Amino acid sequence: MWMDEAGIPDVLKSERMGHEVPGMRGVYGHVGPSMGAELTAALQERWETALRERARLSPRSIVPVLDALLADGEAAHPIGSGAALRIGHKTGV
Repeated sequence: MWMDEAGIPDVLKSERMGHEVPGMRGVYGHVGPSMGAELTAALQERWETALRERARLSPRSIVPVLDALLADGEAAHPIGSGAALRIGHKTGV
């Protein structure tokens, strides 16, 4: 539903969900580089909105990664930015 709200093209939505587009659109429709950028921008906006809304509920969290993100206030945290690594959490454990 959120991808519809963000105006994400059907062919990209289908690809992300692992669906095949039927008919001619499935044969001739392809995901282009700009579509991926639009999806990334939409996801980033949703992420930042979610962090702001969570901070309004409470500015702290017992979850260390979330607490560090909330402590940064309005600082942007790009999706996949490695926040867990920056605050000292181990990966691959």
